[in-house]
Amino acid sequence: MATDEPCLIASKSAVRGQISGKGDLIIAGRVEGRIGLESHVTIEESGVVEADMDVTQVTVKGEARGDMVATRSAVLQATARAAGKIRAPQIVIEDGAKFTGTIEMEVELPADIKAGGA
Repeated sequence: MATDEPCLIASKSAVRGQISGKGDLIIAGRVEGRIGLESHVTIEESGVVEADMDVTQVTVKGEARGDMVATRSAVLQATARAAGKIRAPQIVIEDGAKFTGTIEMEVELPADIKAGGA
């Protein structure tokens, strides 16, 4: 029987390796390796992720190190600490979040901005 309940990696748990699938994932513990999900990943304030992520959406409240690729959006909330590359069509970095790395957004710019204004 299918369920819409997200999978939880609890605060006292650690996972090392590759995580893949289609369900939402909440990380309150530690993950090292690679995350490839067709869904939403939330890293809670107690969560620590050292992994490259290829997901639909990612919300970071805790710590994330590695490249984040999201097909929909990436959000670093005020409590987030992140390092690496973020690539998504919509990226939000809230006031107070700490980020070091690069950001890449694939969005279509208006012609006047592409041409340098004028």
